Amino acid sequence: MNDFILLYLGGDPDWAENSSADEMQAAMGEWEAWMNKLSEQGKLVSGGDPLHYAGKRVTADGVTTDIAASELKELVSGYSIIKAATLDEAVDIAKTCPIMNYPDIVVEVREVLKMD
Repeated sequence: MNDFILLYLGGDPDWAENSSADEMQAAMGEWEAWMNKLSEQGKLVSGGDPLHYAGKRVTADGVTTDIAASELKELVSGYSIIKAATLDEAVDIAKTCPIMNYPDIVVEVREVLKMD
């Protein structure tokens, strides 16, 4: 089994503020069920953690920019790390992620390389 990171890109930065308590509870229930299922299968390493939309981007030459000014579709809004035998299996797992219930979301699936 290899580790894969699921990077959640895009979304609505005001979703939490614009959602009702019932909508929030339903969404959290979907995430909990999804993560519990992966955990029971031994495929959840960590994650489901959201990231704040504000932050800084630093380049090698020392230039620092505010990422909040970037287009939302480019922003990483969260991540999970899972275990899968292949990239195709990791993609299939990503397709079942509750984040897919929301418009304008892209999940980037990438293998975490082991450095020996």
